[in-house]
Amino acid sequence: MKKLMLLILLLLISFSLVACDDTEEPPIINEKCSLVEGTTTLECYTVWTSYLHTVVTLKLYLPEDTTINNVDVYDEVERIISFYNNISDKYYLYDGVTNVKTINDNPTDTHVISEELFDLIEFSLDHQDDVNNLFNIALGPVIKVWHNYREDCNEFDNCELPTLAELEAEDVYTNPDNIIMDRENLTITMNEFMSIDLGGVSKGYISRVIIEYLDSLELNGFLLNNGESNISLGGTHPTRESGDFNIAVTDPTRALPYYATVYLGDGEQLVTSGDYQQYFKVDGVIYHHIISGDTLFPERNSRSVSIVFTDPALADLYSTAIFIMTITEGIEFVDSIDGLEAIWYGLDGTIYFSANFESEYLNQIYE
Repeated sequence: MKKLMLLILLLLISFSLVACDDTEEPPIINEKCSLVEGTTTLECYTVWTSYLHTVVTLKLYLPEDTTINNVDVYDEVERIISFYNNISDKYYLYDGVTNVKTINDNPTDTHVISEELFDLIEFSLDHQDDVNNLFNIALGPVIKVWHNYREDCNEFDNCELPTLAELEAEDVYTNPDNIIMDRENLTITMNEFMSIDLGGVSKGYISRVIIEYLDSLELNGFLLNNGESNISLGGTHPTRESGDFNIAVTDPTRALPYYATVYLGDGEQLVTSGDYQQYFKVDGVIYHHIISGDTLFPERNSRSVSIVFTDPALADLYSTAIFIMTITEGIEFVDSIDGLEAIWYGLDGTIYFSANFESEYLNQIYE
């Protein structure tokens, strides 16, 4: 029975990636409300597909006599997701929108961008030093090389690795100091052949914007799953005395649906980076999508790292950088930041923890 309940929990909060179809509006599905047994709280649940190249899920806990219109709440959250999806997209253009693809297509032009995109790019640049530039939004030219090789392998079974010479030829265009921004005029320009990539921070940043909106409402609580790897919580769980949520941590090997569960409370985020979502194999070796700016290769020191932090935007950025650190380096980094904790799934299945993760968050490890 315990395993059945945990499986149900997992299905509610953890969803697989889906392909992005730019020909149709991403539909809202599974919108419904029901009274939580033994409480006066309504549980309202919906899920979006296609946005952000993943599945986005939101569950609201409302007082039964609430005056909040949950449909209006979902409409506003959908608007936020759609807006940030469009401005941060590096693959597609949208009518009337100057987005990341617009900038990358003509990097030497001076582009006037929305304040929201300006803030997102500026936030990313301001915090790259936090992780010694292991996260670098200007790494786009190198990331594109790896993306093309991954697509050739996964779509056409042509599985090879880029040469270091290919990668170094693109690395000369990855200096973030050559991204020139003017807040007064909301403009951005870059050097020739440069491109930016916000993939390692955008989901967490969007979660932050959504949470700020949800926190302004009179909700009992909420659970936002901005893709399989970004879970944000607010308020309290209606049926647990502690008010905490029991959250499943995805098993990167896929041998089990999950390998751990953790207790998270109001305002806490669980963000995971791993080698099991976007990757390809060459001679049986996994090459994932998180590229080190130091080596220009996808460093693989663990199968995944999941971090807990109160700021979803920083959590996303931190997890991206921590994943390409060695586990020893990662533990040292995590332990140096107040309020940051992490759990690693090692290459051999060994589980590692930061100093306070077990005592503060861990519910159970499953084998």
